[in-house]
Amino acid sequence: MQQVLINELKPAQFVVMDNAAFHKSKKTKELIESVGCKVIFLPPYSPDLNPIEKF
Repeated sequence: MQQVLINELKPAQFVVMDNAAFHKSKKTKELIESVGCKVIFLPPYSPDLNPIEKF
């Protein structure tokens, strides 16, 4: 993530993630917030908001 995502993020962007354990880690959140972005998590079960869940 540090080598790919962080290099693409710009301050004030939002990163929307599902509730996978590695997404919820403190280190992941701190890394994203360190570049000035905000982390938003999808509700625990929300297939309507997560298109990959429709397959």
